[in-house]
Amino acid sequence: MSAGRAKRRDVAAVTAWLEHAAGALRGVFDAHPLAGRWVLAGPLALIAAFATMAAMPLWLPAGRAGVDNIVLPIVLTPLIWAVPFFYACLEPNLGRCALVLLAATLLQGLVVAVTMVV
Repeated sequence: MSAGRAKRRDVAAVTAWLEHAAGALRGVFDAHPLAGRWVLAGPLALIAAFATMAAMPLWLPAGRAGVDNIVLPIVLTPLIWAVPFFYACLEPNLGRCALVLLAATLLQGLVVAVTMVV
C-alpha cells in the first residue's frame, strides 16, 4: 500500500472518530444545553485560558528587556479568557465547541509538560 493511501486512511479514521466524539457530546449537550454551555463558558474557558497563559512564555519571544514573554500573558489575561468564553457562548454546535476547547487546552498543557520534562 502506498504511503499516500495509508495517510488518507489514517486521516479518514481520525475524522470519523472526531465526528463520533462530537456526536456523542452533542447528545449530552442536546439533553442539557444550558448546563453544557455554562460548563463550557465557565470552568472550561477558564482552564483553557490558564493553560494558554502557562504556555505563552514558552512560545513568545523574550523581547529586548527579556520580560515580554512573562509580562504579556499577565497583561493580556482578560483577552485570553474572553476568546474561549465568547466562543463557548456564541458557538451553536456545543459538541464542536467542547472538542475545540479541550484540544486547545490539551495542546497548551502538552507544550508546558514537554518543556518541564526536557
